[in-house]
Amino acid sequence: MGVGKDFTYAILLDGAIVGACGLLRREDTEENGREIGYWLHPAATGPGIATRTARALAEPAFRLQAWTSSRSCTTRPTTPAAVPARLGFTEYRRSPAEAVTPAETGEEQIWRLNRA
Repeated sequence: MGVGKDFTYAILLDGAIVGACGLLRREDTEENGREIGYWLHPAATGPGIATRTARALAEPAFRLQAWTSSRSCTTRPTTPAAVPARLGFTEYRRSPAEAVTPAETGEEQIWRLNRA
């Protein structure tokens, strides 16, 4: 992993692609911070895939780089706040967000996890 780059990965379940995830730079993240992003097909939600995915991205990000924080954003009611909370993230900010699809709430929740 290199500093200043985005990393995108496929999420596989039984050999089939069921989603995507990544470590992303955003304009409003700290110099040494990254956003953890993930998307799952609706049929793949529920069995803990999102939690395992976010954990798999957060742990090596802190271990391999001098990153001081990671964040997770949710804009859909079907994206449970329990995922970042379960991993030790705390809610940092809520702000209006453009609702691109009917399922989106128009509110973005920003969750932060700081390096210990």
